[in-house]
Amino acid sequence: MSFLFQEHPAMLIFKQMRIVASFLIFNLCSVYAEPIREGSVEVELVNSVSCVAPGETVDIALRIKHNTGWHTYWKSPGIVGVPTGIDWKLPEHIEISDIKWPQPKNVKMGPYNAYGYTGEIFLIMKLKVSEKASSDSDHLLKARASWMCCSKTCQPGFADLTLPLSISNQKKQLTKWSPWIEKSKETFAIPLEGYKTEAIKAGNRLVLNLTPIDKKQVKFTKSLQFFSADGLIHSDEKQIVKKLKNGAIQFDMVISEFGPKDQETLEGILYTKKGYDENSKVKPYRIKAAIKRRS
Repeated sequence: MSFLFQEHPAMLIFKQMRIVASFLIFNLCSVYAEPIREGSVEVELVNSVSCVAPGETVDIALRIKHNTGWHTYWKSPGIVGVPTGIDWKLPEHIEISDIKWPQPKNVKMGPYNAYGYTGEIFLIMKLKVSEKASSDSDHLLKARASWMCCSKTCQPGFADLTLPLSISNQKKQLTKWSPWIEKSKETFAIPLEGYKTEAIKAGNRLVLNLTPIDKKQVKFTKSLQFFSADGLIHSDEKQIVKKLKNGAIQFDMVISEFGPKDQETLEGILYTKKGYDENSKVKPYRIKAAIKRRS
């Protein structure tokens, strides 16, 4: 004798709910938090990938889109300005690095020269998920971003932001923001090799000499500029740049009265918007030199 088993309607509903739930979990990674408009900027947190597996590290970013004529500031803005910051509230097993700053540009706060960003920028951070994290778990990361947005006047800004994060071993997809994040990473400074660096302090001036020690040389151009990474160099005083007879590139710069005192090391970025050579894709070079004092 055979029996025809008919599933209880409640079981059918339960199975349907499981299917819907699985679909939602699979697609949660593609959910984007809405950008926030605050004053003269639009801000949001974005991810480079759809999902993150336990033990992985990925790129995320604070996206800032400025109104025309407005700017925010680099980590070392100069004699005016306040750098953008972000304060995270993170669940267990998730870590986020400090901001990895892209190459800044010259900006104006009223009559003063400073260092910052215009247009659309991506301030990149590394997000690391511990191997101890549970797979197939979903989180809504929270952070408060702060910035100073300036043109002829300044607008301090704050925003409470969220970033959906799905921890999963499923195959990840690149998000629409991934190309923009990669483009921003191309402007990260790399160490300057093949040069002897020398920094000499005399009074309120500091001279930086970059002397080549091999045939590979930075192409000299008057658009070369040094961006001080700690506020030591005055951002509103002209830098005198010249090429010496021995092939060295020399920067003669004014020390800022607002910068750190008794500094023993000069740190910053060497940059030219024209590029160093025809094949150069990475434009900024990272400079670090011990400071000698001349009486």
